[in-house]
Amino acid sequence: MVALAALPAALLAGAPSDARGQEPRVVAVLRFENHTGDAKYDNLGRGLAAMMISDLSVLDEIRLVERDRMEALQDELEFQQSAHVDPSTAQATGLMVGAEFVVTGALGQVDESVLLDTRIADVETAEIVKAADVSGPANRLFELQQQLAEVFIDGLGLVLTEEQRARLREQQESNRIDDLDTVLSYSRALCHLDRGAYEQAVEEMADVENAAPRSALVGVTAALLRQRAEDAAKQRLEDEARSRIGGILGRRPPPRRPVRITGC
Repeated sequence: MVALAALPAALLAGAPSDARGQEPRVVAVLRFENHTGDAKYDNLGRGLAAMMISDLSVLDEIRLVERDRMEALQDELEFQQSAHVDPSTAQATGLMVGAEFVVTGALGQVDESVLLDTRIADVETAEIVKAADVSGPANRLFELQQQLAEVFIDGLGLVLTEEQRARLREQQESNRIDDLDTVLSYSRALCHLDRGAYEQAVEEMADVENAAPRSALVGVTAALLRQRAEDAAKQRLEDEARSRIGGILGRRPPPRRPVRITGC
């Protein structure tokens, strides 16, 4: 089963404490930055972060901050490659969302292989508790997903039982997308979603569904996007009806138009 932790407005609520009676660690994952110098990959870190969040949502020992909340905060603060290089910025972000740890990352290379520099920071002290480079073949990004999860688990000092590891592997396999171009399309769809351009997001996800038909994460995301697009279309019809009524009464507000975003 795929948790909606990678999707706006459908992320984890609370998670139960682990077997030792400890409270789950509250973690915020920022979208990974593009340090490759190629704007083509500006959104890739958005998709990788979303996949990482969804993978790890099955672990009771972790409570992840909602993705939509993090995206809204990053947009509000106009993040431009600052959270990763400046621990104090990551610390401030974590404090704003009530997180104990903040995960940041930067794409350093995307060609035959994908190289990601990732860090986990303790929000209270701003100390980097884990820093690691992970890499995987561009045509087998599933391996990168698995490495990211291991870095994350180790950085938080978690020791998983075999049952927990099996649950994580099952979630990763369920979410699996191997192809780089497919993850890029998925990431652009998330960008459109975050900006409210639901019709464009649905168009982008059509190719993703064709390329990764067995990915449960893709299926859940596509269903959410279609629902958002449908809701937006209904809202436009209601606005147009009110506008017509307003015209009869001498009050005609401008109708709401479909959102078109070119920046993704």
